[in-house]
Amino acid sequence: MLAFGPACRDGEEAQVYRVELHAIDAHGGPELSEERVRAIVRRSLGLAPSFEVAERDLRSGRGRGELLVASLDYRELPDAVDHGRDLLVRLSVAAPDELEAKIGEDGLDVTILLERDAGDVELSEDLQLAADRLALIIQARVDLARARPDVVQALLQSRDPELLVMTLEWIRDHPEDPQARSAAGRLAELITHDDERVGLLAIEGMGLVGGPEHVQALLTRVQLWDASQMTRTYDAVARMGGPDAQGFLEFAARNEDEPEGRAAALRALRRVEGEEPTSFEKRNRGHR
Repeated sequence: MLAFGPACRDGEEAQVYRVELHAIDAHGGPELSEERVRAIVRRSLGLAPSFEVAERDLRSGRGRGELLVASLDYRELPDAVDHGRDLLVRLSVAAPDELEAKIGEDGLDVTILLERDAGDVELSEDLQLAADRLALIIQARVDLARARPDVVQALLQSRDPELLVMTLEWIRDHPEDPQARSAAGRLAELITHDDERVGLLAIEGMGLVGGPEHVQALLTRVQLWDASQMTRTYDAVARMGGPDAQGFLEFAARNEDEPEGRAAALRALRRVEGEEPTSFEKRNRGHR
């Protein structure tokens, strides 16, 4: 599990937001007592240095931060594959005023599906596990919004696919950020991730932040039998540009079996041949 350090920079005092859990909803299914759910949320938010449960703040005297309203929803879902019951959990926290414009349209509203094996249906333990993951994801969103130093590289080392997807989406949306532009090497490693979303976003991200020197790193990891990966690869290597990109696209345009794939390769080849400037060229015009 990813660990977070103090949510502050350059010796500044960490900004701590107080969270008050206003609503709990089990959607008519198996449920825990309100006291137990509040204890679960309290422990989970203890993993996130930017947040404190409001009741604890009153006891500790730390209640100086902005008060944020939160809700927790959970429901058990039948799993037809192994006859178990998965757990869908959503934690929604109001975005702090200072970060609302930076934090993205999803705000601090996160949902995860916890897959559970047949017979493993201890609701309290599973809800704690899910809430812990949700708290870490919410903390990561805050750190990305604050552009906390080294947060991108730290998050890209996570084993949690939801954290990886969120960070890769941030890179896609902020390709000019120095932290994003330094992540191309790690993105190449993530192409072979077990989660399909991670691999596709990593390829897309490489096209936005990588240069000609990263083309081979992408090509040695992409799964040639995966049509979705190949389509994104054509676009990514065209954006990165360079002789390796051109050689690969010329080969792909000649040898693609599928009409849609061939058309995608030809479009990418036209871009890398100079009909359209690559994203790498656009980024570096002002630095020549």
